[in-house]
Amino acid sequence: MDAARLQRVGDAAIGLSAVLPVVFVAVLLALRWPEYWMWINFEDTPMTSLEVAVMYTSALVAAAAGAHAWVYRHPRARDWAVLAMAFGYFALDDRFALHERLRDRVLAPRDIRLPWIDWIGPGDFIVLGFAVCGLLMLPRLLRNVFGERAARRRMLAGVAVAMVAVGLDAFELSRLTVPMQRLEQTIEECLELAAQVLFLQAFALAWLAQLRALAQSAGVDRRSGNAGADCAGPAVFDR
Repeated sequence: MDAARLQRVGDAAIGLSAVLPVVFVAVLLALRWPEYWMWINFEDTPMTSLEVAVMYTSALVAAAAGAHAWVYRHPRARDWAVLAMAFGYFALDDRFALHERLRDRVLAPRDIRLPWIDWIGPGDFIVLGFAVCGLLMLPRLLRNVFGERAARRRMLAGVAVAMVAVGLDAFELSRLTVPMQRLEQTIEECLELAAQVLFLQAFALAWLAQLRALAQSAGVDRRSGNAGADCAGPAVFDR
């Protein structure tokens, strides 16, 4: 494996993953201006399609990286599997509005809310629950999966942006005027997309770090004439 070519592919993929969503959102805003929110805020919009595509791609990257780790019998495969399942669910949730349906059909009609936080609407605490679960897993993921510096930075940035988006999502919109509701939801969706792109980049960089470690290990084995690389499989992921 050519490590230099792998690095070039990785740099190109990370760059495109940042630029293309920005261009896509700018086009959506421009085409519907001054009703800029129409293709952004609602569940069945081009923005939703983009977000689902990003999260589905993240799930596929995590699944591929997990399979790669599993082949080499590295325990990191379990962490990748959890990430693949989580982002696969998030893609389905965004496409079919699963938590919104639970909120609107079950929780909100019964005025089920967090009693000690009055700015969160009825049923709007579901995403907060997702966020808490993610934060509890974050130290393990940073230690086991996102040890590579660039991947770690993007993961932490994604978490920070996602926390702001979750706060906006949980905010009770009835407190705002209609124009402010549209603006708030547009900002929220853009922040969600930014967090999703950062997570995708973190996943890709972490997987590329695994591949680079494997390439470097294979090169050392070839130079040393070591034919027993099978027994060193898990070590190629160590830093």
